[in-house]
Amino acid sequence: MPDSFTLPIDEPQPSQLYLSQAKLDGVLSWCDPDDPQYDPLPVIELDGEWTLIDGHTRAFVASLAGHPELRVVHDRDDHPRDLYRRCVDWCREAGITRIDDLHGQLVSAETYQTEWIDRCQAAAKAD
Repeated sequence: MPDSFTLPIDEPQPSQLYLSQAKLDGVLSWCDPDDPQYDPLPVIELDGEWTLIDGHTRAFVASLAGHPELRVVHDRDDHPRDLYRRCVDWCREAGITRIDDLHGQLVSAETYQTEWIDRCQAAAKAD
């Protein structure tokens, strides 16, 4: 399989519970909804499925614009798979199994930091 490819937008499992308003504002400031140009978003294969490990805001904007596919790249770096598994478990528990499920998960930059970044950092330290 080539490193860079496309996936149906509803296929990759998100690994993030929230979207930051500040990040969304930033992406909306440069993204052309008719022709979104973004670097391929990194995915890893986790337990037999593609998992989005970064670029959730860009994927969300592509979804808002009605694009049926995402440009992705198979990230082959050595990522903390146990931590990503835990993040995916949190997402599934919250009913987030595709990008569209992030609707309603937009929070302020401060809330994003305390509710998501700090939570992930604590989980990484516990591993």
